[in-house]
Amino acid sequence: MQVNQLAMASPNGTPEAWGSELVGRGYASSTDTWAGLSICVFSVASVGVGLLNLYLIWKLPIFHNAFGAFWVARTIGEIGANFLHVIYSGPVTMLQPKNINPVFGILSYMVGIYFAEIACSMHQYVSLNRMLAVCFPLQYIRIFTRKITIAIIIVTTLQVTCVMGLYFIFPCNWIGYGPQYYEFIFVKCPENERDWSPLGTFLNRGCTALCMVSLMMDCFTFYNIIKIKVKNKTAAKDEAFRRNVRFFAQTAVQNVSMMLALAVIVIVNNERAFGKAALYITTFDARILTYLNNGLSIILFNPEVRKFLGISKTNRQSTIHAESTNAPTDTMTKTND
Repeated sequence: MQVNQLAMASPNGTPEAWGSELVGRGYASSTDTWAGLSICVFSVASVGVGLLNLYLIWKLPIFHNAFGAFWVARTIGEIGANFLHVIYSGPVTMLQPKNINPVFGILSYMVGIYFAEIACSMHQYVSLNRMLAVCFPLQYIRIFTRKITIAIIIVTTLQVTCVMGLYFIFPCNWIGYGPQYYEFIFVKCPENERDWSPLGTFLNRGCTALCMVSLMMDCFTFYNIIKIKVKNKTAAKDEAFRRNVRFFAQTAVQNVSMMLALAVIVIVNNERAFGKAALYITTFDARILTYLNNGLSIILFNPEVRKFLGISKTNRQSTIHAESTNAPTDTMTKTND
């Protein structure tokens, strides 16, 4: 990563060094303190809930399937993205250090967005998994075998890695966390008057497009759920179908919240501007709160999880039946390889 120290003109006409967008102002205001504190608190909560998700998926048999595998991959992405906020974004916002190396701000973005893009990409497979489980249960077991599920996760991760590598190929696209702006900000280049990152814009809109595709799959799934409930009362009462509906519900809620957060991210588009602190804080915190919502949904929509955590009085026999049901729509075993 080459650091160019040439001076540039700031928005108010005064010269500034390369990467000045990513350093603090040298003193912390009350807004800085509250903004940094909110980032730290929400991120710690999100990381904690994410770790709880991984533990629940490990312990509960109902998640030992393709849905659970995609959920684990997506959750790891969210944990990685939020952990960067805990150790960097939140603290530098509260402290506003002026002598910090801008490279750290760029690295925080690169690592954080890498995990975030993995989570975003994985979520489309969570929606696809639910759509096939509900709408095409007979084909589901042939599609989401253990080998195919693992291959999807590995290939998707490699694709995200390749996309992130484009930052090292195309010049003047760097983005980093700017503590004065409470957001990921484009690092302006001395040789270019452009004040936005084409690659960053591509990633923001690309993730938004994936989320829209996931929402469309959710709509199709919801339509088929209603159709099954109306036309096939017996199937609608089946435990496997009811469990698939719950899994769909937690997925759909996340897509809606993620779409709202992404809409604001696309509007801001990593551009810097003073006087928009409320918008930037909302954008950054909305991203974190979406991840927190994703983690909490597994508890909200699954009585088996609440029973395991001791916060529900779900009938024990019903829980055991739900965990032991070996339905084609929710099983990923070695025999399916």
